[in-house]
Amino acid sequence: MDRNKILQIINDYSLDKSRIIVISGAALVLLNVVEAARDIDIYCDREYYEYLLKNYNCEFERTNEFGEKAYMIDGIINFGLSYKPNKIMVVEGLQCASLKDILDMKKFLNRAKDKAIIKKLELIVK
Repeated sequence: MDRNKILQIINDYSLDKSRIIVISGAALVLLNVVEAARDIDIYCDREYYEYLLKNYNCEFERTNEFGEKAYMIDGIINFGLSYKPNKIMVVEGLQCASLKDILDMKKFLNRAKDKAIIKKLELIVK
């Protein structure tokens, strides 16, 4: 999904923009590093995490590297309690992880699918 679709989905789901931080691929789209992302990954605090579980169509996705449960809302929005960014950038009213935080997360995960974006981010983040 492109930038406009990401913004539309967050608005359509009426997510509280002050309570979420867009991370990973969707943040890279919003920060104009890549053209599209397959889903919208967000970080939220425990209170909003519980709110999302109670008020949206959530399905368990997986237990992540930290033992935290991650969920998907309608197969589109992935949320969890891990990967809280250290620095926030605001794009069109949305809090996004900084490029450095995304790079650090991708390096930590060390997934084959992230190798190309890690190289690209290393050239951008100094």
